[in-house]
Amino acid sequence: MKTTTTMTTKPFHRLRRRATGAVALLAALALAAGCSTSSASGKASASSSSGSDTTWTTISSSVATTSTGASVSDILGANASVEDASSSADDAGTTDRSSATTITLSGSSASASGSASGNVKVDGGTVTISSGGTYVISGELADGRIVVNAPKADVRLVLSGASITSSDGPAIDFQDTGNAIVVLAKDSKNTLTDGATYASGQEATAALFSSDTLTVTGTGRLDVTGSYKDGISSKNGLIITGNATINVKAADDGLRGKDYLVVESGTLTVEAGGDGLKSSEGNDETKGFISLGKASITLTSSDDAIAATTDVTVKDTTLTITAGGGQANATVEEQAPPGQESTADSTTPSPKGINAGVSYTQDSGTVTVNAADEGLQAPFINVAGGELSIAAGDDGINASNGDHVIEGHENADTESDDGSVLTISGGEVEVSYASSDGIDSNGSAYIKGGIVVVSGQAGEMDGSVDANGESQFVGVTGSPSVSAGDTLTVTDSSGSQVASVKVDFTAAAITVLGLTEGQEYTVATSSGGSATGTASALSAGMGGPMDGGPGGQGGQPGGGQPPNGQQPGNQGNQNTQSSSQSSTAQSS
Repeated sequence: MKTTTTMTTKPFHRLRRRATGAVALLAALALAAGCSTSSASGKASASSSSGSDTTWTTISSSVATTSTGASVSDILGANASVEDASSSADDAGTTDRSSATTITLSGSSASASGSASGNVKVDGGTVTISSGGTYVISGELADGRIVVNAPKADVRLVLSGASITSSDGPAIDFQDTGNAIVVLAKDSKNTLTDGATYASGQEATAALFSSDTLTVTGTGRLDVTGSYKDGISSKNGLIITGNATINVKAADDGLRGKDYLVVESGTLTVEAGGDGLKSSEGNDETKGFISLGKASITLTSSDDAIAATTDVTVKDTTLTITAGGGQANATVEEQAPPGQESTADSTTPSPKGINAGVSYTQDSGTVTVNAADEGLQAPFINVAGGELSIAAGDDGINASNGDHVIEGHENADTESDDGSVLTISGGEVEVSYASSDGIDSNGSAYIKGGIVVVSGQAGEMDGSVDANGESQFVGVTGSPSVSAGDTLTVTDSSGSQVASVKVDFTAAAITVLGLTEGQEYTVATSSGGSATGTASALSAGMGGPMDGGPGGQGGQPGGGQPPNGQQPGNQGNQNTQSSSQSSTAQSS
């Protein structure tokens, strides 16, 4: 079950959070239904064709309640402890070397000197460390590896101008340790490359591998080539902190922390043949999460850019994603009418930008997603601030239970409420989609704050907004058309500017949400288009169109046909339903 953990005033990356006292007891009671057959999390549908990696199939109602409208601190406070043993000196790349052992790499061999040199064995190109301590590594190893086998001991490897290439295994292999720490020394440049094939009998699956929790920190640079499978991988937790620059190219997953993956800070660039960032623990509902902090992250992936069994959180992150070649590489298939089965090929790759099994939560930051399939998918989606820009080949934002069931919605089908909840309460959100819907919830959807701009017009089967359950979509829909690079401004009837958003897509029609029902707004673009309309409650099949203005034809919202060859819907129906009431949209 998920438990609430206590917080201290120390920096996050040095917290060892433990659930204690009455707070933990109350949390345990509140989330008790999340244990065993009812769970805190579930794996999303991207992997449903190959079977779920979890041992449970149901997301409990208590976890659903906890995950709805949650903040980053709410989500992280209910997850497992993050165990980071790095010091402030490690994070600055200035680890104390006074008692360190020096390992000098030289071609096909190496040498060791210092206090623990007797615990360093060199056998050809294989350097084996068998005791705890700090080891400063420099030089080049043309064909070999660093192996750490020091049970329950803290081992700190300081890479200070180290280049390690292995022909048949990992470059660095933490086989057994207490805490495994890799420090990138200040101003250093380091490279790790593994073999395309591994010798038999190896547990490792990555160029930098650890069987225990691994922390990578410092202020230097690390270039990793994962030729076999992954770039950096831990069978427990994986933490990236400090202010390092890390570049990873991997045949399969870029970074993989089974229990959790935390990228707290630094600059990270990943090119992955599989998933970019991945956390896959499915036996413990408090794990399998990805937490992104004040880091600059660029992900290019053939499969999902971010894949988490449970939660993905974003706070102060600059995140840029290209998944499956982006929207331009989408396989657009005609959607089946309501009540009819889709004929889509289930074997077709479906690279998603962000794929979370339980929740996606963003408090702040700038997130840019370009995906061949869905841009963002999770049962519970919470956007409270920052910027979120999505270009998707399928649904832009998809709130869906994936291949799991949410308690209380066991009998939901494709046309009924599956218990998922989308909540946008702040920030700037823009969505462009090649097919299906801009914003799609198989459950409920509420836009309570911020400003949301969606390409396309509400009221189409494949339209800007869609929800199976309750919805709160208040805005205007129709003209003007927009072009990529336009600055879109929204002003109220008094002439006061409500929002100013730079738009990254081109569309003949748009929907602007997050407005106040009954008030008149003018939407204008920097390229000269303008339209005025009265905000109303929108849902699939109905909407409040804007009148045509400069740059748009009057009468037909959007200045012509909606994108993708869709036919105009019921454009003249001004829905006057109160925003406090729900409007039910038919799923498509």
